[in-house]
Amino acid sequence: MNQLVNSLQTTKFVKETMNKIDRYNFCVNKQESYIDKASSLFSGQTISAPHMHAKALEYLEPVLKPGSHILDIGSGSGYLTACFGEAVKVYHKDIYSRGKVIGIDVVPELINYSNNVINNYHNYLHDYKRNFKIVLKDGKLGYPSKINKEIYDGIHIGAASDTIPYYVLQQLKKGGILVLPLKIGNNHVFTIVTKDLDGNLSIELKGSVRYVPLV
Repeated sequence: MNQLVNSLQTTKFVKETMNKIDRYNFCVNKQESYIDKASSLFSGQTISAPHMHAKALEYLEPVLKPGSHILDIGSGSGYLTACFGEAVKVYHKDIYSRGKVIGIDVVPELINYSNNVINNYHNYLHDYKRNFKIVLKDGKLGYPSKINKEIYDGIHIGAASDTIPYYVLQQLKKGGILVLPLKIGNNHVFTIVTKDLDGNLSIELKGSVRYVPLV
């Protein structure tokens, strides 16, 4: 794992984070664990290529600090959700440095699979039950569903989105960052949405990407 991660063009922080969470445990096709490409899970879903996970972490890095709250929509295998948990220290003994991560997916098999993997290999993420969980919900409604309140420092959507979901954007804190594959023209583009301290939004477009659709 370390050799693959260290070969990626990303930051030191991202490499250190990814090296703590072994992709092998989250892949169904174990022979593809250390190859930089997407790999099939089940129910038509995939675990993203490592370089895509690296980009998501890199774009969110400014808010991935101990004590931050992160929402991961389309959590899939749970690999990136686990990386977020590691980055914000959901297991920290100091309550003020203990982050919170919520993973959401609409595929029941993925919820069971990801929770089982994390229980077996990274159970320390569950030291504080309220601070790390992966649940079966419609991510487009945010979490808790339809709550119009600024909750999260960072939000990641791991599925192709035609628009930015209303409740998701409402739940992003001032100073927060939302990362998602957003439809621009005929393509989906990795997009960084930043909400400044006055609540104004800015959008930065990165490269074209291919993801399964947000349903």
